[in-house]
Amino acid sequence: MKEGDKITSFSAEVIRAALALTSYQYELAIYPWSRAYNLALKKENTCVFSLARTKERESLFQWTQPIFITNSKFVGLASNRHISLEKISDAKKYHIAVLKDDFTQQLLLSHGFELNKNLFVVNNPDSFLKLLLTREHIDLILTDDMTLHYRAQYDQIDPSLFKEYLALNNSPIRFYLACSHQTPAAVIDNLATAIARLKENGHYQKIADKWL
Repeated sequence: MKEGDKITSFSAEVIRAALALTSYQYELAIYPWSRAYNLALKKENTCVFSLARTKERESLFQWTQPIFITNSKFVGLASNRHISLEKISDAKKYHIAVLKDDFTQQLLLSHGFELNKNLFVVNNPDSFLKLLLTREHIDLILTDDMTLHYRAQYDQIDPSLFKEYLALNNSPIRFYLACSHQTPAAVIDNLATAIARLKENGHYQKIADKWL
């Protein structure tokens, strides 16, 4: 999210605070998720946040420190009484919206979901909650508690309009600042150390108390 010229989010505050502990000059920019992901795959001194660390991605990036730990859940409208989910395969009966190149897209594809049949891909995460309110063919989205809470507040939408269903994973997923292999290893080490220091000195918790 942006307020004026400043990117505002829990992760952005953590990254800024960590970078303030280093001597690096930097720029934070918002891109469509797919573009940001691919830039961080290939471009020197480029990182993306917040990226789920999965088995499929392990060798693609250099990983610093977890920024936060959460779990994505199927979320729908509370007024929709027709949704019933006990396991992931039950969701194949519905239309699910996911973010392009997000781990949720990759995971659902691995479970046999089909693009443009029961799986629909969007480029803009900011529109997720609005999709449920404005697109009748979308039954569910996949998002985490922090994003759901913040997007509802930011968009001035009553969070009670939404209902959380099944968690996507058996255990929470760690989300990282992840960088390209064209980024020097010393930079990765320094960034990881800076994020760890935030957690040790209490600054991370102060940011978390503000956003979570």
